[in-house]
Amino acid sequence: MRTDESLIEAPVIVIGPGRSGSTLLSEIVFVHESLAWPSNYSEWRPAIEWHNHLRRLTDNRFWQLSGEKAQLNRTRALNNLIPRPAEAYPFWEHLTDDEIDFSRGFLLNETASDESRERIRATFSRLVARQGRERLSMKLTGPGRIGFLQSIFPDARFINVVRNPATMVNSFINVDFWRDSGMDKLWWTGGYNGEELKEFERIRHDPIAATAFQLAKVVKTTEEEAEAVGAEMLTIDYDDFLNNPRLGVSAMLQHARLDDSDRVWDKLASLKLHGGSGRHRDLSDEQYETVMSMFANSAGYA
Repeated sequence: MRTDESLIEAPVIVIGPGRSGSTLLSEIVFVHESLAWPSNYSEWRPAIEWHNHLRRLTDNRFWQLSGEKAQLNRTRALNNLIPRPAEAYPFWEHLTDDEIDFSRGFLLNETASDESRERIRATFSRLVARQGRERLSMKLTGPGRIGFLQSIFPDARFINVVRNPATMVNSFINVDFWRDSGMDKLWWTGGYNGEELKEFERIRHDPIAATAFQLAKVVKTTEEEAEAVGAEMLTIDYDDFLNNPRLGVSAMLQHARLDDSDRVWDKLASLKLHGGSGRHRDLSDEQYETVMSMFANSAGYA
C-alpha cells in the first residue's frame, strides 16, 4: 500500500505533561468520525498492521463502539478488546531509529532522519487507510517532542493540555509507576543541563519537589519548542475546560480544523467530568509553594 499523503495532512496531536486531563480531552476529540489513531493493538503488537481493520468492525455507520482508558469513567464489558486510542510507545519505538529514545527522551533538537520520516509517514498513512478514516490523530504525554514530531508532520496541529501544577504533582505521587520508578529519579532524560542535574540530586529525596522539578521541565520545554519551531499549538487549561466544557471542545475542533460532530458532543454529554484544582489540597501550604516556585518560569504560572 503506497503512502497517501492526504491521509496524514495536518494530524491532530494531543500532548500534555501527564495527569493533566489530556486523556479525557483526547478521547472526546478522537471519537470524531474523521479521525484514526494508534490503538491499544498498536501498543500490544507494534510490528503488525492488520489489526487496524478491527476499527471498521467496531466503529462504523451501523454502530459505534470505542474502548476507553479505564481511568476516570466506568467502562463497558470487554472494554480492553475494543480498539481505543493509545499512546503506543512500543509502536513508536518500533518505527523510530535505534538512537531515538521516543518513550523517555526529551528529543530536544532532534529530528527524524529522511529514511525514518518516510517510514513513519508511510506507516501512519496505512493506519488511517485501514481504519477507514480521513485524518490522523494521536495523543502523547511527557515532553512535547514537538520539534521531532514536526520534522515528520510539518503541518501538525498540536493541542497542549495543562492544569494547575500542584494538582498534577499531587496526582503523580499517587500513581504506582511514579512511586516505583519516577519519584526519586529522572523519568525523562536528555533535557537537563549540568546545573539542573545537580539541583535534582539535591532534592531527589523530596517526592513533591522532585516531581515538580520534572514536570516543570516538561511544561517549559514544550512551550519553548513550540515557539522555536513555530508550531500550530493550542494550549487548553483543564481547570478552565471544566468551567466551560463546550467552549473548550469548540476551541479544540476549530484549532484541529475538524467539522462539527454529533459524535463529539454526544461523547462530552456522556462523561462525568472529574477533578478541579481542589485536588491539590492534599499538599501542605509549604509543599504548594514549593511546587509553584518550580513553575515560576513557565507561561501562565509566573
